[in-house]
Amino acid sequence: MDAAQFSGQPLVILNPAANRGNMHRYRAVARQRAEQEQAEYVETRLQGEAKERALQAAREDRPVIIVGGDGSVHEVVNGILTSGRRVPLGIVAAGSGNDFAWNTLKLPHDPAMAVERAFGGQMVEVDAGIANGRYFANSCSIGIDADIAVAAGTMKKYPLMSGSRLYYATSLKQLLFGYGRCPWLRFELDGGAQAGRAEERRYVLMAITNGPTYGAGFRINPSADHCDGLLDVCSIDYRPLLRALKMLPIVKKGEHEGLPEVTFYRVKSLSVESRNPVNVQMDGETTCASSYRIEILPGALLVRV
Repeated sequence: MDAAQFSGQPLVILNPAANRGNMHRYRAVARQRAEQEQAEYVETRLQGEAKERALQAAREDRPVIIVGGDGSVHEVVNGILTSGRRVPLGIVAAGSGNDFAWNTLKLPHDPAMAVERAFGGQMVEVDAGIANGRYFANSCSIGIDADIAVAAGTMKKYPLMSGSRLYYATSLKQLLFGYGRCPWLRFELDGGAQAGRAEERRYVLMAITNGPTYGAGFRINPSADHCDGLLDVCSIDYRPLLRALKMLPIVKKGEHEGLPEVTFYRVKSLSVESRNPVNVQMDGETTCASSYRIEILPGALLVRV
């Protein structure tokens, strides 16, 4: 990939609310490198601002570097893909989960090393997904895991609640107190060896991912490849609560293949319908729908790794 074709001034976007607001080190290394590269440096103040700034930069064929968590990455990805252009994306992970950056792309945890990769790393074509017109980089899911994402947004305000501790504690809470809301789903799979329509049944969750993990390290689709042009799908059938509680640590470690409740698929697209509106999460950001269409966008992102 020829970097010379993206000669516009890079845009560095930092979310000052990421990492519980403890962004001093990230800010220092990002601003210093931005000055060296004569890049534009901005800090967001409002939700949606990162998407709009990334959209405008992409339209001008300018590389974009985002310093923030999964929500910030989600906004920037939506901005770039909405533009219809493909420009280099650099990611400096500074959130509580960082699944796409750390577990899918294997980017450095150290801020200085991550900034170096964001500006000068090798450019790789990476798949993205789209669900009901909204883009996602790493994951899209429905069921109790989407309920967990909603609850995690609330629990983040409590001390010591971040990273895997936050998501594991929230998962346990939702299993104990929200398990009765597991949805009845019907889905149809397209463009893979397992294409076909499944009869309606009750599921604990259905997780569609580009990468192997979500929820700060839950290895939901352990063999997922973010460059293979396919979506990895894991569905878990509804079982009594005690069984679900026993399965939680097994799923977290990615050792659930072979369990009778679990089915894996690999497809290009799928349609899902629910009896009632249910929570849907995309890269940790949530919405609500009763039906949705999910498709893979092969090589849609150009990411520096």
